[in-house]
Amino acid sequence: MRKAIATTKRWVIHVESRLIAATDGLNLDAINRLAAEVAKLHQRGIEVVVVSAGATAACASPADGAMVPLHEAQALAAIGQIKLTNAWAHGLGAHGLQSAQILLTQDDLSHRKHYLNARSTLQVLLGKGVVSVVSENGTVASHGIRAGDTDSLGALVVNLVQAELYVLLTEVQGIVMPDTRPEVDQAGTFINEAAAADAALDRCAHEMTEQFGFDVRSWLRSARLAARSGAHTVIADGRNAGVLDAIANGAPVGTLLTSDTHPTASRGRWLSNQLPMRGVLEIIVGSYHGVPDASGITALMILRVEGVFQRGDMVVCRGADGAELARGLVNYSSQEIQKLRGQFVEAFSQQIGYVAEPDIISQENLVACSAP
Repeated sequence: MRKAIATTKRWVIHVESRLIAATDGLNLDAINRLAAEVAKLHQRGIEVVVVSAGATAACASPADGAMVPLHEAQALAAIGQIKLTNAWAHGLGAHGLQSAQILLTQDDLSHRKHYLNARSTLQVLLGKGVVSVVSENGTVASHGIRAGDTDSLGALVVNLVQAELYVLLTEVQGIVMPDTRPEVDQAGTFINEAAAADAALDRCAHEMTEQFGFDVRSWLRSARLAARSGAHTVIADGRNAGVLDAIANGAPVGTLLTSDTHPTASRGRWLSNQLPMRGVLEIIVGSYHGVPDASGITALMILRVEGVFQRGDMVVCRGADGAELARGLVNYSSQEIQKLRGQFVEAFSQQIGYVAEPDIISQENLVACSAP
């Protein structure tokens, strides 16, 4: 499985706060080193989204940030976010990379319209070769800023961009199977590779959390969330120089937690089974073939619109005979689609005043229904 990592083309890399925090703010040397390693991945043709904690730590040490009242911590995050973003922009810019700041919360990604907007933005930035730096929006978030649970946000970003690999850079070499026998004087056995769903990992995460004080249980939950999106996870020590290059070369660095799900299949199940249907689009029979490389649903294909729905809602696509052909997340509201149906994309601005996407349902947000 390690060799398979060398073929992956899209990574989400989560950077723990402690890796880039100093007693008086940010550890710029650490950020610059990691930025240089991201640049090497970029040169190999790997698309990267960085999920970085550290906004609060940019204004205070991690210990101080945990002691202040919530609203003061949120204020520190607002001040520190500028410093954090500038540090990453400077570090990546030194290697000719353009960066972008994305502020999200877990609530944003549970809201379908926000999810769709964030996904579209990230896809465009990836297509332009921009390295997005995603951070928890500490001004409005409360759970993450208290629990440091931005790794869960990172796992949600994995789903958002359909990444193949999730890298959790921490301060430990990986997950260890503890040996609790009193006669054995050792920390335990290092786990090189395991299935993310392996129940034995729960004991490891619990023991490591109790022993080291890191929230290893949160790391494991995030790895399992990423696995459900079809991504493998590597938990590794981000303090080691060249750690990202080593992972990309298939070296046995950190603990590899594997997924048994393909990203496309995972997203298809989510689209098919997890979201309520808000409306129906009747499309021209024969205009949609349901093949994996097919384009999305265009306005030219639509004959009729049923129901009232908004951008980001799930709708069913049916033929005139009522047979269900596909399901997907719409880029426009039902009212807008009524005006756009049968139109070329060049007419969108005239009809509704703007163009969000060329398709009514983009291909990546569409799943074909199984043939009977």
